[in-house]
Amino acid sequence: MNTRQSLCELANSRFLPVWLATFLLGLLDAPVNALLPIYVEVELEASPLLAAGLRSTFLFLGGCFAVPAGYFCDRIGIKPAYLLGVTGTIAAGAVFILHQPVWLFALCLYIGMAAGFSTTASQAYLIHAAPRTSMGLGAAAFFLGMTLGSAIGSRLAGQIADAYGFASVGVGVIIGVFIVITGMIVFMPEISNRSIPAEETKTNHLVLLARPNVRLLLAIRFLPTCYWGTATLLIPLLIYRASHSLTLAADYSAVSLTIAAVTQLITGRLADKFGPRRPTLIASSCVAVSAICIGIWSDSVAGLFLFGTTGAAAAWSVSTMMPRLIDAITGPLEKGRMVGMAHLAWSLAMLGGSLWGGRAVEWDAGLPFFVVAVGCVATVGCLVIFFRRMERQQVIG
Repeated sequence: MNTRQSLCELANSRFLPVWLATFLLGLLDAPVNALLPIYVEVELEASPLLAAGLRSTFLFLGGCFAVPAGYFCDRIGIKPAYLLGVTGTIAAGAVFILHQPVWLFALCLYIGMAAGFSTTASQAYLIHAAPRTSMGLGAAAFFLGMTLGSAIGSRLAGQIADAYGFASVGVGVIIGVFIVITGMIVFMPEISNRSIPAEETKTNHLVLLARPNVRLLLAIRFLPTCYWGTATLLIPLLIYRASHSLTLAADYSAVSLTIAAVTQLITGRLADKFGPRRPTLIASSCVAVSAICIGIWSDSVAGLFLFGTTGAAAAWSVSTMMPRLIDAITGPLEKGRMVGMAHLAWSLAMLGGSLWGGRAVEWDAGLPFFVVAVGCVATVGCLVIFFRRMERQQVIG
């Protein structure tokens, strides 16, 4: 199947509504991610530490609540779980309207809980909605839509905040969310329009964890994400330290994001054509090599740009493969729970990688990357074992 046929297959499936919802929600969620530290400093006149604490709150809770969200998807339905998760964006808009720190903390608690449902349900919907023969390209387009929405939303939010103030951003987000929820209710079909009997959902999380393939996949999700948590925190900082230029640090983020987006589409298409084994192994190997090279050239702007961008493209490519790998190792009534467990692994790795990077960079700039590189090398070994098991079971190519 060529690329044009794959795109037509995706457009004629239930994939298009979830892609559009993901794009719009990425746009509406962008302000709380992009402007929260500035809002805390300008409007509340508080320390950046408050913004860091608020962001850590919803990042951690998003991972924790992904696990019950997965059960909810399998037991009640994916669309209700997704709608429940979207309500967190209402709280994200209210952040810019309510100025008291206690209210902000309460809102961030709800944002985190809802994010677990939104992230898990959207990816579970993707797995069910995208045709299996086009799932690689579908997953790439899904993550690209999320990234594109976030980029546009960040840009618009900054312009609106400059012109009309933060409260206008919050009001706009809340109005937009209600429009999106209405559209989802009307136009997004339910994947399974019946409640699954309890006896059909006896496979609990402990039973899933008992499977070697599940444990391997969680390790494959966790280990390279530790690198990504460290890289997203430190690489812009290291570029600034080496160049004393805020512009170069910002340019790195733009360049790496653009190249990663293009690479995702290529990786997804290759996975549909040749199977996920080779693209995933190549991408994971590139993450490991990039981590080592960043550690070696941690004081070089050119080295940080080159290997940071390579690592970003490779890390996003590995993420693009996750829906297809989850689909391969789970039954039809287990995918939500597996997505939830994988997102919990991602959240814990992001937190751990960020905390490790922030601490270890005080000792040596290259040390954080050498340590997470060990996990990246281990990822390649886990993948080799994983795909050998899949091939023996004749599940995946």
